[in-house]
Amino acid sequence: MSKGQLPRWVDYGLLPALNLIAAFIVSGLVVVVIGEDPFEAVKWLVWGALGYGEGIGYTLYYATNFIFTGLAVAVAFHAGLFNIGGEGQAT
Repeated sequence: MSKGQLPRWVDYGLLPALNLIAAFIVSGLVVVVIGEDPFEAVKWLVWGALGYGEGIGYTLYYATNFIFTGLAVAVAFHAGLFNIGGEGQAT
């Protein structure tokens, strides 16, 4: 590890966890501002996406385009190319 570089566990574990926590806090604050319970909102969000068989199917169905677009951009980026039009191509 070179000087000024973060350890791998920070890059691959801690930073994504902190980003997820920050996203939940910000979205929770938005839900509180509109006058609803953020924990109830998360409960319904998770149940709607993963709580029953059809929910899991719909989640995978609608996420497939985003997954393949991300993979296409990642392959090009790994090869040293930068693709700025991945979202437009997926649309």
